[in-house]
Amino acid sequence: MKKTAFALALLAAPIAAQAQTTATGPVSVEIVSTGQVQVPAQRYRLSVTLTAKGKDDAAAGAALAANHARLVQALAAANVREAQPDTSTTNSLMSLFMSFAPGKSKPSFSLDTVEEDSNDTPQSTATEKLVFDAPTRAAVDGARAPIEANGGKLEDDVLPLLTDYVGPTRQAKAAAIKKAQGEADAYAATLGLKRSAITKVSEKQDPTAGALALIGELVSIVVPKKEGGVDQVTVNASLVVEFQLSR
Repeated sequence: MKKTAFALALLAAPIAAQAQTTATGPVSVEIVSTGQVQVPAQRYRLSVTLTAKGKDDAAAGAALAANHARLVQALAAANVREAQPDTSTTNSLMSLFMSFAPGKSKPSFSLDTVEEDSNDTPQSTATEKLVFDAPTRAAVDGARAPIEANGGKLEDDVLPLLTDYVGPTRQAKAAAIKKAQGEADAYAATLGLKRSAITKVSEKQDPTAGALALIGELVSIVVPKKEGGVDQVTVNASLVVEFQLSR
């Protein structure tokens, strides 16, 4: 009799465990999901440090302005132009990054140092930072000579970018929703339910999830990928997707 009761208890245990993970009615589940797509670069952002000398700040500033004008004209012939603020992206971090990246700095001035016993007259050096967009890697390489010929120095870091972020961002959002659907299906299977509907999609996140998503986006911007000799721009989109699970 005791053996029979013990056997029945063992048989009932899995059934009880299953009952504990089976929902009897509709359940809402909220999932934070990040989608990602990679798109071949459509332009390249390069930074230039431009300098010029003069007997004083006014002369150095005038020489710098002349170098600037000649450089812009020379690069325009190769379709390399000064960067403009970008409004084509709907990505929050990319929008912030692009709003600060373009434009030139105000010229700064410094006085050369000479030896005490030198007869040389110290000169003023004017310096400014410029940012350009080139259509191809080849155009970046071709820009080096005119940059150096006009008193400039091309920085080593060249950033691959897109001209249109709207389409890729939408693709990344679609990937995020698809990824969230898979997670919702896993919840539904555990609860003995089925995914029945998407009840809400939001681009707002809690601070922790949002911070993690922004870190991932920042890494993708600063450390671009290269596949098969082609620069790839990674576009991320993070969403909060709410599903209804039911029988």
